[in-house]
This record gives sequence, structure tokens and C-alpha cells, in this order.
Amino acid sequence: MEKETLDLSAIRARLAQAKGRRYWRSLEEVAETPAFKEFLHREFPQGATEWTDPLSRRNFFKLMGASLALAGLTSCSGQPAEKILPYVRQPEELVPGRPLFYATAMPFNGYGIGALVESHEGRPTKIEGNPDHPASLGSSDVWLQASILELYDPDRSQVVTRFGTRISTWDAFLQDLQAELDDQRNNGGAGLRILTGLVTSPTLTSQLEAVLAEFPQARWYQYEAAGQDNVRAGARLAFGEDVETVYNLAEAEVILSLDANFLFEGPGHIRYARDFSHGRRVWTGQTTQNRLYVVESTPTITGAKADHRLPLRPSQVELFARAVAEAVGVEAGGTELPEHAGWIEAVVSDLQANRGSSLVIAGNEQPPVVHALAHAINEALGNVVGRRSSLYQSGGRESNR
Repeated sequence: MEKETLDLSAIRARLAQAKGRRYWRSLEEVAETPAFKEFLHREFPQGATEWTDPLSRRNFFKLMGASLALAGLTSCSGQPAEKILPYVRQPEELVPGRPLFYATAMPFNGYGIGALVESHEGRPTKIEGNPDHPASLGSSDVWLQASILELYDPDRSQVVTRFGTRISTWDAFLQDLQAELDDQRNNGGAGLRILTGLVTSPTLTSQLEAVLAEFPQARWYQYEAAGQDNVRAGARLAFGEDVETVYNLAEAEVILSLDANFLFEGPGHIRYARDFSHGRRVWTGQTTQNRLYVVESTPTITGAKADHRLPLRPSQVELFARAVAEAVGVEAGGTELPEHAGWIEAVVSDLQANRGSSLVIAGNEQPPVVHALAHAINEALGNVVGRRSSLYQSGGRESNR
């Protein structure tokens, strides 16, 4: 604001005529000079004076609202017309607003996880563990919770495709498949190969065996990128046959994990986590909890829950297992780990003090010999009674092709 000469006599005369109290910050404000009025007008953004008119302000909001509505309409893509029609014959159990629950199972690495799915008007909305299924008992994990989202994944294929790009139909696929199978019947299916992941479903196994019976020269291969080949190979070393090992952590007082993340992965991990948590609770009249010793080379969920955790290099886990096996009376060609002798002595002492109520579990990534040593240690500690026991079961023969 430019400096201008003030007429003090005019200011005095203006103040003498004023009635009542009047507050001002400068003589320029009292004199109401043109420069002061210009400064006051420019103090606010351009167009701010229009807000003094209620009608103009209202028009401004009307225009802004219309602009936002039009912008939203232009950004929306056209949706195909859909007709909403009532049921010709409404299902008896379907009531709008009332959910239905279905018992099912989610396959995970070849094994089924019991689930209970909540559905609204035919659309699944929530999934939890099935309280009546022995593998979950009503509990769930992150994979089970996230599986419901697969149904609404926008990247899922909506149609049958040929060579990944061309849109086709199921009828065309079945016709092409039938033509190929007719050619294979002439040579017994010598050029037919079936590739699946791990299959434990009796129904699917029966269907695949029916195909192999029709095409005797065909071959069925099972493959898992992160499977349990070492687990099965270790069981064959220990028992001479393919068996499925089941642990009962609800009765285990002491648990030794040999690089096994059994609370987060593997078949039965939901049940194992539930049973392990049960042993952590302090009930009326109880003064002890279960104890978990974890030997691992990478931090895991199970290691985070351990009472005592020993980090080891992957190459040392087998040496540790041999040392423990030798200490409990198993001939394992043991070797010494002087730097961890105190740790091994404490673990062995606790395992021997809880014979019949302790467990040793080997991880999936460990070589077969470590799994065989874990079976031998459990046998030496009395954790296995024949092939069925309350703590440790090694039953349920699994077909392996």
C-alpha cells in the first residue's frame, strides 16, 4: 500500500462526530483513504466479494454440484442391461436376508481343510473353519480366510479360452478332448500323461484310476513345488512303507522342532496350532504349561512362539538331530556340537523327563535322514505305541505313483 499524506484535522473532525465506541487499527482505517480500501479489497482471493451475495453463493454450489455429478457420469462405463426377475419356484430354504451355511472343504497342498461357508442369496460371503471337522475344529488360517476372495477376483477367466487368447466354449473343448482320447485308445494311451499336485481325495483318486484302467499305457504324475517328498522318504526309512504321520499336540508337554514350522504350514497345521494354544492356557489348579524348543535356520511363526529358540545353519540341523538321538539311546553315528552342548543337554533332559508325553517334529525342508531320526527319537522316548498312540500316529497308508 502506497504511503499517502493524512489530513489529521479531517481525522479529528470525523472522530468528533462519531458516536459510541469505535475500534480501529490504523489512522488509514479511520480516514478510509482510497489506498486503504484498495488494500482491503485485494486482501482476499479474486472473486471473494461475490460471496457477499447469497444468491451468487447458492448458484456457485449448484454449479459445483452439477459439475461433480456430470464428471461421475462420464467416468462410469456402460453396464449391460440386467433383468431382476422373481423365482419361478423359490427354494424352500432360501429366505432373503437370512444366511445359509454350507459344510465343505478347501484343498490345500493336496489335503482338505474343513470349512463352513456363509452364503447370502447364493453368494458366499464369509468362510470359517468347520467345528465338526477334525483338521480345523472351527479354527482357520490366513489361506482359508483369503480363499473367499478368489470367487470375486476380477482377473479370473470368465470364459473358456483356446491357446490362452482365443475365446472358446466348453462344447468345443470337449469335442477336441474326445478326438484326442479316441486317437489314444488305439495304443492304450501310450501318449497320455496326467499331471496333478498331491492327491489325497479318495474320490479323485478313484476317478483317475478309472482313467488309467481305460488307458493302461498312460502315466499319472504327482508333483508339488514345495511338497513333502522328504517327509515321505524319511517315513520309508523309519517304517519301510509310505505312512502319514499325525501328531497330537494337545497332550504333548515338551515339543522339539527341528526346523519345522508346524504352526503355520503342512497338513494339520490349523489343528496343531489350536492344540498347542490349548496347552499354553493355565486352567484352574494347573501350574505348568507345555514347552517348545525350536531349532531353525530362518525365523518362523513357530520360532516366535518358542520358549527356547536356537538359530543354526541348515547344515547343522542334522548334526543336532544326531546328537539328540545319541543322547536318548539311538544309534545315529552322532557327532558333537561343543558350542551347543549345554543346549542339547537341557533339551534331552526335558524330553527324557517327559517320556510318553513329548514330541520331536522335523521340518519339510529337512533331508529324509532328519525325519527318520525324529521318528527314532519319538520311538525311543515312548511317544509311539505300535502304529497308533495318543500322542503320535503313523498310520494311513498313502498311494504314491
